[in-house]
Amino acid sequence: MTAQSQLSVPRNRVPKYAVLLLVLCLLIAFTPTATATGSAVLVEMLFDAVIIVGAYSVTRSGAPRWPFLALTVLTFIARWCALLWGGLELEIIAVAFTVIWTALVVLIVLGELFGARGATRGAITKSVLVYLLIAVVFGNLYQLIELSRPGSFSGIPSHSALDQLGDAFLYFSLVTLTTVGFGDIIPVSSLVRPVVALEGAVGTLYIAVIIARLVALHVASGNRGNGRSYSEMAPAHSTGD
Repeated sequence: MTAQSQLSVPRNRVPKYAVLLLVLCLLIAFTPTATATGSAVLVEMLFDAVIIVGAYSVTRSGAPRWPFLALTVLTFIARWCALLWGGLELEIIAVAFTVIWTALVVLIVLGELFGARGATRGAITKSVLVYLLIAVVFGNLYQLIELSRPGSFSGIPSHSALDQLGDAFLYFSLVTLTTVGFGDIIPVSSLVRPVVALEGAVGTLYIAVIIARLVALHVASGNRGNGRSYSEMAPAHSTGD
């Protein structure tokens, strides 16, 4: 195997978090259309796929395996208990575990992203994944606040059941993170307004910081490549001395 073929092997590998990103995109795309009876089960199954694939991907990265797997199992059980038996208390517990789980995944993937040494496909995948997971974290946080303090938001459809609040707040979180702000759902309580403002700031700053990071990694990779090329060419030029 030549040196060129050895270098091309890693480039053809699927990024570690590619499957998780794909499943998360399916969840985000399917959730707004899930309005039929029984669709809550399909949404939950998609979210379970996110949890399972996320747990597999994160534990491969060297993160503390058993504590994270324990949190994953607790989150899985809490969400299904809330879906099967319902009730405000079970819903609050399930959403709280979901916030903790997704926030931990964001921190782990973000740590890997800032530890990357090149602007590879894996780094770009992690960048997009973290951005979408931030929306999921804030969406569940909004749902937790609304469940704990009803009336914190204005514009939520009056017919929304507990299992449909998550759909509305995921939409609101994406709109806030991207700073689109349609205004159909409005934060009205003093508790939730700072959280919404924080998400808008995070969405703006994240794009700026990550783009700067990827550009810096790309420039650094190019400089390292030029340095290697020069070091390989230097002996040939020195033979004439």
